[in-house]
Amino acid sequence: MGGRPQGVVTHQPSQQSTATSDDWIAELIVSLLSLVWWMVKTAVQLAWHFPLVTAVLVAAWWAYTSDHLLVLGIVVAILVVALVVWRLAWPGSFDRLVAQPAWRRRKRRAIRRNWPGLCERVGLALAVTDRRSGGQRQSWTPGLSRLRWASREHLVLTGRVHVVAGQTVDDLASAAETLGAACGAWSCRVRKTGPRTALVTWLYGDPLAQVVTPLPIPDVLHAAAVPVGLREDGQPWLLRLAATHVLIVGVTGAGKGSVVWSLLGGIAGGIRDGLVQVWAVDGKAGMELQPGRALFTRFATTVEDGVQLLEDAAVLMTERAARMAGTSRRHEPSTREPLLVVLVDEVALLTAYTPDRKLRDRAEKALAAIATQGRAPGVVLVAALQDPRKEVLGLRNLFPTKVAMRLDEKSQVDMVLGEGARESGALCHQIPDTSPGVAYVKVDGVREPVRVRAAYYNDQAIGELACAYAPSRPPESRPVFSVVDNDAHDDANTCGEEGAA
Repeated sequence: MGGRPQGVVTHQPSQQSTATSDDWIAELIVSLLSLVWWMVKTAVQLAWHFPLVTAVLVAAWWAYTSDHLLVLGIVVAILVVALVVWRLAWPGSFDRLVAQPAWRRRKRRAIRRNWPGLCERVGLALAVTDRRSGGQRQSWTPGLSRLRWASREHLVLTGRVHVVAGQTVDDLASAAETLGAACGAWSCRVRKTGPRTALVTWLYGDPLAQVVTPLPIPDVLHAAAVPVGLREDGQPWLLRLAATHVLIVGVTGAGKGSVVWSLLGGIAGGIRDGLVQVWAVDGKAGMELQPGRALFTRFATTVEDGVQLLEDAAVLMTERAARMAGTSRRHEPSTREPLLVVLVDEVALLTAYTPDRKLRDRAEKALAAIATQGRAPGVVLVAALQDPRKEVLGLRNLFPTKVAMRLDEKSQVDMVLGEGARESGALCHQIPDTSPGVAYVKVDGVREPVRVRAAYYNDQAIGELACAYAPSRPPESRPVFSVVDNDAHDDANTCGEEGAA
């Protein structure tokens, strides 16, 4: 009988073969989409990083497809001639608008691309054994992000660095000098921003190489941020004066006077309005501070008068603190209770070089009282000296803000700014004598010192400052020892008459 045998199944497509075919098609589609996405992303990245090359290629393709090669050649020739003429006739604007932006882009891209290799060359790479890959040695390097130029005016590049496990920010700071040299930078600074993060700053130019002209004088007193000069990153140097004391140290010719006069210029508006009084001591017969005498409420030119002025300031401080007790813990400058700035030029004349032992003891006691108790009641001590040794000024650790200018010996850097300041980049002993006014500033609570330069005031600028901002009237409520010096007011009136003339 010709029937079909039982149990024999006719051939049908298997479900497994169909599933395999569908998977292959899906994988092909995914691969094609990935390839298209990669091509689009690469094209966008190339256009973003190389806009000029992209524009040239697009123009060439358009000219070729539309048969306009001659027109393209003429346009290119005109552009080349225009750029050459621009470069020769106006080199300053060409560098600012063309050369520098191109150089910045190349430098930023080079550091980002070569960062792992840079870390290995300066000793910031860690060799780690990976057990999951059979004990192979791998190199781990700190991560770099947020790499950008700080401003268009100055060649300052900043980046955020995250150190790897097993490293600290101190390891990164110790390699700052070699890292800066490896990147071709003039200097490199590391500022700690977290347990394992830091802000790294590369300086490819020195904004402090040129003399800083006097900054605009604020009309409103900002004692917490007095404009004094420029920082090495090109930003204004704002020095805190409220609730602090300032010590300025530097050899002869280092530019201590620039810091003093720039500081007085920053608070000149408050002096004029009666919100600030300056009591000045110039033990060198007034040779340093005499040009600005009209700004000073009291002015002492001998050691004896200087010691008496310090003692009077200590008494005023005590009386003001007693009035503030139970009512306020922070002094707010007013015409009734102005901020008192006690300015002592070459304080060593009072504490070490005076032959009279009794005068030295009186001066040290008054200085110690002001330095330990004066911040809260608004009595600020600003002292300048040349020799930072302990036997010259034993109170230097009582100054929260320290300005170290050019020093003779590298050991004096830590002596002035505190232990570890030289390792953190404060190279005061390497400041050239051709850069007066350059200094490193260390503030209590801030780990890293900052390189700055104070503005330069010549004799004419000092005279104009004293004439324009001399105190206009005595205080509304005269404390016991704040009688305005008659000679200072005579100078102020004279300046006013000269200005009117």
